[in-house]
Amino acid sequence: LEQIKVMALETTRTIQNFKDILADRYGTSDFMWMSRDWKPVLAYPHLNNTNPQKIKVDVLNSPRVEHIIEELSKEQNMSKERLYKTVKEILDEIGYNRQLSVVRWLGVLLLKILKKTCNGLYINEASVHRNVLSVNKSMGNNPVVFAPSHRSYADFVLMSYLCYHYKIEIPTIAAGMDFHSMWLMGHFLRESCAFFMRRSFATEIHLILDKILASVSMNEDSRSAKSLSPKVGLLSMILVPFFTGRVPDITIVPINISYDRTLEEVLFAYELLGVPKPKETTSGFLKALNMLNEKYGRVHINFGEPISVKDMCMSNGLQRRLPTPESTQVHGTLTPNEVSFSINVAHCVVQQQQRHSVLSAFNLIAIILNNSLFEGTGPPLFSDVVANVSWFKSVMEELGALLDIKGEPGSVDTAVKEAIAIHKSLVILTPTNHLKLIKVHNSHRVIDPAKLKGHSLSHQTMDVAVPMVMLQHYVNPCLHYLIGPAMVTLILRHLDEAVEISRDDLFKKFNFVRALFTFEFSFYGPWAEKEFADSLKQLEALSVIDYTKSGGLKLGNHKKLQILLSNLLKPFLQGYLCICQVLKQTTSSPWSESNLLKATQKKTLQSLSHMDVITRIRKNGKVEYEPNAVRLSEVIKELENLMLPSEEIFHLSDISSKHFVTHETQQAKL
Repeated sequence: LEQIKVMALETTRTIQNFKDILADRYGTSDFMWMSRDWKPVLAYPHLNNTNPQKIKVDVLNSPRVEHIIEELSKEQNMSKERLYKTVKEILDEIGYNRQLSVVRWLGVLLLKILKKTCNGLYINEASVHRNVLSVNKSMGNNPVVFAPSHRSYADFVLMSYLCYHYKIEIPTIAAGMDFHSMWLMGHFLRESCAFFMRRSFATEIHLILDKILASVSMNEDSRSAKSLSPKVGLLSMILVPFFTGRVPDITIVPINISYDRTLEEVLFAYELLGVPKPKETTSGFLKALNMLNEKYGRVHINFGEPISVKDMCMSNGLQRRLPTPESTQVHGTLTPNEVSFSINVAHCVVQQQQRHSVLSAFNLIAIILNNSLFEGTGPPLFSDVVANVSWFKSVMEELGALLDIKGEPGSVDTAVKEAIAIHKSLVILTPTNHLKLIKVHNSHRVIDPAKLKGHSLSHQTMDVAVPMVMLQHYVNPCLHYLIGPAMVTLILRHLDEAVEISRDDLFKKFNFVRALFTFEFSFYGPWAEKEFADSLKQLEALSVIDYTKSGGLKLGNHKKLQILLSNLLKPFLQGYLCICQVLKQTTSSPWSESNLLKATQKKTLQSLSHMDVITRIRKNGKVEYEPNAVRLSEVIKELENLMLPSEEIFHLSDISSKHFVTHETQQAKL
């Protein structure tokens, strides 16, 4: 069955299977299209006809809410009427609504915007017919969850439009509270089936999900465009009705949405540098409409193989609980086995999202520029960029990537030119035909140091940091294909060339680096051995490694790829080494979490805590981190062994690349 699934996947994973569904909208009336007769099939009809208002009433009158109100009334000496009023206000705040007229008008607006800003909305129709419409035919049997990758705030709007386009029931969409505060826009989103999630309302959200679970869209955003280790809070809430036997099955449809250019690329770069995101407001939204004068290239949407939670549960040998009537007990509390199963499901969803990604020419250009930066060779010539993109395209295809670059002669040259034109706010071709990064940061931008999440960076540093982080944003979508091979290559490059290493010893070192990057990438513990074996096969096919007669491993003759793969990990390794060195200097006393977060990033702390390098302790209501001196020294030694000699480490201040970013101010080390 797995072989059949792989064969089916390969037949649909060609760029020729993608169809631009905007093409038919040119020269036609958007209003007439959105006004057409539309009768979708319900994903999972409830036994009793329901609607958003009835759901609120059902939650308000549920035994669990009644029990909580009864307890709070006694504990806080507060009237039940007042508590019921508070609960109703909470439900009104987070609840959704469904007004087809609003959906239609927003669809008309969306079509106008897409036709103005995008070069196409490409859907893998083979995957739609094989994975989605087949689910649509069986809808009515069990709830369906759409799980798109989240790279932009535009994701849930696109998902709603796709459902309308293919006559699939428009899902209820989990949205952040940021959008709730937008005057008028928050109202329109609510009317389009968005419900708003406040983390402190976990109980209420669980109860609402229990009532509305029919067709839900869920996602976890990534400002860095990486596939992160999945959070399972919302997913575990969604799975509770299945675990408790109240629904026969749940179908999860993984979806990948790939953007040539991300609408929020600058905003995300500033956020990653510690500058807080401005509050979403309707006035801010209207001011941002000037962004619609730019082009953002193509959007590719690919649907993965539907996951049956019931089938997966049976294959894992997990026994469901017997169906239980609703009671005052906390149904949301999962058993350890159910939590483990939820994590497994989440990683399977992320894996499918990764497999169905579509890379653009600029993703490869970003890697070539990143490599030139760390090699210290300066801005590359356009002809060299084209040649390297053509070469690296074949490497990525060998690793299983799907690229939006045609195979005809001259297609790479054309694709590179189009990519540079789309990303003209980040890169530019100079009169000498060199490709350079553009200064993005505005030195007149006012940044309140009191609101910064991290260390306050100078304008000189921001001049370099902002375009570099933006560039990394387009490198990151490629990394799930490259991270395993890159880790193996990095380890082998720091061994003496005359020395071979056994497979077992290499695997131990591989596991060290993998543990270090646990929260940087989507790694799942039980898959470590397979990921390692797959990486060895891929590297052998690419001549990056060779097997010796004794069965050991050593580097092969593909030096160019070896260097590029190692350079991909440099920013991560340098960051962790720097943090460990800072921690080592301060092992005498614990750090407060707020102070340590100013010098590090939260994901880094999680990784180091996971590796027992630091211990998280709570004292007097405050969180502190205490370094483990012995373990810290061991990790620093391992990291230093993985870093190249100091004379080979590239700095932005090097003479050879001081004009890599096109601006006149003094260069700063990032």
